[in-house]
Amino acid sequence: MGVRTFLVFFLVFSINTVWATVQKPNLLDTAIVSGYLKLAKEKLKNGDLNEVAISLKKASVFKDTSSIQQYNFNYLNLYRKLLNRRGSHQEAFQLAKRLMAISIQTKNKFQSAEAYQAMAEQQRAVGKLQLATENIIKAITIAEKYGFKRSQAEYYYFLANIFFELREPKKLLFYSNKGYQLALQLKDSTLIARSLLNISIDEMLNDQTDLALRHLREIEPIFSRNKEMNFLATTYLFLGHVYYRQKKYELALVNLNKIEPLYAKVQNGKSIQLHTEGALMETYLKLGEYDKAKFYFDKNLQQAVKEMDAEDVREFYLLGSEIYEHKGEYRKSLSLLKQHKLMTDSVNNLVMKKAIHETEIKYQTTIKEKALSDQKLQLIHKDFELQKKNKYILYGIAAIVLLLLGSVIIYLIYRNKNQAIELSLLKAQIHPHFLFNTLNNLYALTITKADEAPDVVLGLSSILRYILYECNTLNVDLKKEMHIISAYISLEKIRYTQNLEVNMDVKQDFGDIQIAPLLILPLVENAFKHGVEKLINEAWINMEAYIKGNTFVFKISNNKPLEMENEKSTAKYGNIGLPNIKKRLNILYPKRHKFKITNIEDVFIVTMELTISN
Repeated sequence: MGVRTFLVFFLVFSINTVWATVQKPNLLDTAIVSGYLKLAKEKLKNGDLNEVAISLKKASVFKDTSSIQQYNFNYLNLYRKLLNRRGSHQEAFQLAKRLMAISIQTKNKFQSAEAYQAMAEQQRAVGKLQLATENIIKAITIAEKYGFKRSQAEYYYFLANIFFELREPKKLLFYSNKGYQLALQLKDSTLIARSLLNISIDEMLNDQTDLALRHLREIEPIFSRNKEMNFLATTYLFLGHVYYRQKKYELALVNLNKIEPLYAKVQNGKSIQLHTEGALMETYLKLGEYDKAKFYFDKNLQQAVKEMDAEDVREFYLLGSEIYEHKGEYRKSLSLLKQHKLMTDSVNNLVMKKAIHETEIKYQTTIKEKALSDQKLQLIHKDFELQKKNKYILYGIAAIVLLLLGSVIIYLIYRNKNQAIELSLLKAQIHPHFLFNTLNNLYALTITKADEAPDVVLGLSSILRYILYECNTLNVDLKKEMHIISAYISLEKIRYTQNLEVNMDVKQDFGDIQIAPLLILPLVENAFKHGVEKLINEAWINMEAYIKGNTFVFKISNNKPLEMENEKSTAKYGNIGLPNIKKRLNILYPKRHKFKITNIEDVFIVTMELTISN
């Protein structure tokens, strides 16, 4: 081979070597990038965001000389997650769009599914849950078609969380179970734990606290071992809720206090802090540590109003009202209660009208009052006969013994009868008082030929039918009692038109729970008679009814004229209806009731608590 031929061969070989170097990725740089990205992923899981940023910055030096198609996508996705954790959602969304563009360019199905998941995650972060649902379903479709089972399980978990935020528990449970079955197939403890975390939500919603507790205890060490701080903090929060529902308040505090060191390491740290301290407030309230409960309430009120949904804010105000009531700061308590009521729908007019029109249009006059009066006269007469017989005790020892025995027997019989008659008389006092007031309203409407008169007749017939025909038993359905209250309020609102605001908060439908009849109506009537009727404008009445354990609680409050402007009426305030209710409660619920009256300045509050049988 000549020198010239050798030089030509060497030149061609050198050019080919350089070209090959340019065309192939630098395997060493690829390994470096892979290492940095793996480290960034671990640090992100642990919540060390500064370390994530450092690792990604180091990876960016080499990523352009590595296998671009494989590693550039992973780099951008991790960088997007870092921005999302730091709250830079708009920049993170732009990176999600770049990921989508790359996946279209490379036609890589796995990257396409990941890009859809990235879009969904950013849309969920800014509250666009419908769009997030559409994109995560696209990701699931690709994963199902091409057999990306691990990604599919993760997407099911993500979709279940969206349905939790949308308050759709059935779909939450459905997709949580699908993810759980896939995780079991993959034998992936992390995915199993995440799915069980979601399943425990459904168990708590259905009061399966023992099952939820077992699952949460099972997954806690998994998240702790894998240093998954987001899931670990959520697990502690759920444990706090479960122990709270089981009334194990000290154990609830133990778990809730484990979350504080994790605030800085979890995604949406402010949100988890808000919910944690809200749970601490609620727990300290149950323990009677009102200063601590007040501290957490005052600290988080403004943030709760900004970040929580309407239902959670309502509960926040209600808890705050209860805290300040226990602290003796009644004005602040009433102010918070007012905020709670403003977020609650007014009386459900549709339900009320349906109840009125389902009853028969009959107007019956009461004949029970005469019978009750006759019974009272008979009791007086028999008592007189007993006194007369007692005068003859001196006639003889035998007569004394007989009379004493007779007296004891008669006393035992008539003690119960006397109590029953007294109870009937007390209940009967309600009828003429209510009827007289309503007929006055009807009379005024008929004189003016008002259009509301027929509605008053309908409402009155509904209530009278209930009083005359359904209240003759010892107990009635609590649900019916509340319907009658709604009907009565409807009548009064016709009378007062725009000069009245009535808020009723009934937390459940009460099922088959029963109470003694006509205990609530006089309280409501009292609020109208001594509150609304005496105010010129801006009258309001707030009512709340709920079951707490085995106790039925009814609380009613109304505004009234200032004490200094109404001194004479204040002395007689509630002088007819409330003593009646107290006597009936003493007979019907001896040592099984509480009846509290709070009369301060321009507000009057009555709270009635009844121990009910299961």
